[in-house]
Amino acid sequence: MTSTTSNQMRTTLHFLAATVCLAACTLTSPTFGHPLTVHSVDKKKGDDSSPMVEASKVAPPGTVPVKGGSTRVGSKPKAVEELLQTEAYQGFARTLDGETPQHDVKVLPFHMGKFEVTNEQYLAFVEDTGFRPPTHWGEPAILAAQTEFGRIEAEKAKAARDAGERYVRKKWDNGMKKRWWDENWADSEWSIPEGLESAPVVFVDFRDASSYCEWAGMRIPSEQEWIHSARGNKDQWFPWGNEWEAEGRAHTQESRRRKLFNVGSFPDGASPYGVMDQSGSVWEWTTGQYTAYPKFKSNKYKVKKSGGRKETLEPAPRWNANQRVVMGGAFQFGLLAARVTTRRATPRTETTDGLGFRVSASTAPGRDIADAVWRNVIRNSGARKGGETFDSTESVGIDRYSTKNIDGNRPEGYAVVDGYEYAVFVPRNELAESPGGELNRASRVAPVLFGYFSTTIPFAEPKLDPGNYLVAYRGKGKVISSEEEAEEVEDEAAGEEEAPVEISDDTPLELLTPEQRLLRQIDLTENLTIFMDAETGEYVASMKTKKAQDQKDNKRTSTTGVSAEQKTVWVGATVKEKVQETHDFLTFDAKVRRTAKSRIIPLSLRMRVENGAIGSGWRR
Repeated sequence: MTSTTSNQMRTTLHFLAATVCLAACTLTSPTFGHPLTVHSVDKKKGDDSSPMVEASKVAPPGTVPVKGGSTRVGSKPKAVEELLQTEAYQGFARTLDGETPQHDVKVLPFHMGKFEVTNEQYLAFVEDTGFRPPTHWGEPAILAAQTEFGRIEAEKAKAARDAGERYVRKKWDNGMKKRWWDENWADSEWSIPEGLESAPVVFVDFRDASSYCEWAGMRIPSEQEWIHSARGNKDQWFPWGNEWEAEGRAHTQESRRRKLFNVGSFPDGASPYGVMDQSGSVWEWTTGQYTAYPKFKSNKYKVKKSGGRKETLEPAPRWNANQRVVMGGAFQFGLLAARVTTRRATPRTETTDGLGFRVSASTAPGRDIADAVWRNVIRNSGARKGGETFDSTESVGIDRYSTKNIDGNRPEGYAVVDGYEYAVFVPRNELAESPGGELNRASRVAPVLFGYFSTTIPFAEPKLDPGNYLVAYRGKGKVISSEEEAEEVEDEAAGEEEAPVEISDDTPLELLTPEQRLLRQIDLTENLTIFMDAETGEYVASMKTKKAQDQKDNKRTSTTGVSAEQKTVWVGATVKEKVQETHDFLTFDAKVRRTAKSRIIPLSLRMRVENGAIGSGWRR
């Protein structure tokens, strides 16, 4: 069974918006909306009354809120030198030197997974996406394949001997095991090993962990976030303090147990924020690159050796930006590795029985999936011809999680996500053109990108299926062939209408470029907001805009966010056919920075949602 993470009562969405024009002039300013207007919110007229839950009041399932603030990252050289007085630790001098120097980093508020991601949590992802399961889930099939491999190699060796030839038998190593599973898992039987349902999932590389996090609408924590959630702003070795005692607090080598515990089995080892198992258990992926901390310099450490003699160590960390930092130690390692400062350099393709991960999440709904869409789709899109960048810190969105009921006892705060829905708009980072005629003219050379939109919700107006879209403005009027010609065209705000360029219907659409097809499919006599396929640039849908009053002096105070309303409208082709229907609308209020940093362009994108797509349980 599936349940959403919040109240299931059916409610009516309400929206109360108040806008004021910013200046009394007749220049045309493009914004998003249906219809579109440049506006700012008049706070005196009241707030939105939608029952959507404010994201600040509800953390993503299975996470705990972590306050922002300053955190101590790394270790002081003097503290490292003290550790190296223990001779057994001197073999780790290079790694320990890589923790220096200690420095303070400011971390923004975020949410951290209370527990490491477990096998049953990962199973929900695998079942929903068809993603490859970890190798240890298919151990019986792998052992059978290994046996068959050995039999075939033995036959080849015998045949070679019988022929008087020499044959070097191939070995079944971990690399071959992984390759076989990658190629054959879909046709093999697999399942979570019995009794490990709520133990940390292992044998997951960086891509596996990232894929799970993106599916769940979250992300892998940064190195600084991981440290902050483990020690707060304190300078301590472990989540519980500085006591080098793991019993009852952590699963490390000192526990002398080779089997993983279920998550949350050591509540006395919780961090100041209530995050569990950050020392021992399994190493955890972070997004940190294994590079030097700011102002790093190789240190010299004077240490004692057996017999009382002294030696100077000059370790040199082997930095590699292609590797990722894993943290927290693992059950096969001792407490030295379980310190919250330990940085282990790890190839992104590595998988072991002591390497897992946990999730983190930004405080703004949809922001993490917006970043994933940028990395996976927008950044490499050929439709982003001008190299435009986008500002996810100004993204506005809504999201909703569903979770699965689990048989058996699980620790408080544990949840198995089995679905994530969202709609998010990300504005362009900076816009050079000023609102009005300048922007209109530029948009007639080529539609001007204002942002990108990603959604799992189907929209009716404009007609959008779940997917990723580039969002652009196109002012009405004929096509201008170049920027030079644009400067010669009379300002559209003067009110003089121009006939649109005729595009021949003789050439089949499939022989035209995406830009040419777009011009054939839109109405050149209207101001439009255009949605294009984010990968191909193909036209998908558009909405009319209205002329709006120009923005003269915005002080970056425009309200941003998502509002919802449920409105009764008349639909039908003729008067006799018209009937009243109730529809859901979402309004995305965002802002684009002008190149002049002190000014912004407020944007308002109002869209009708397909009936039934919006219900309860949404965060905004």
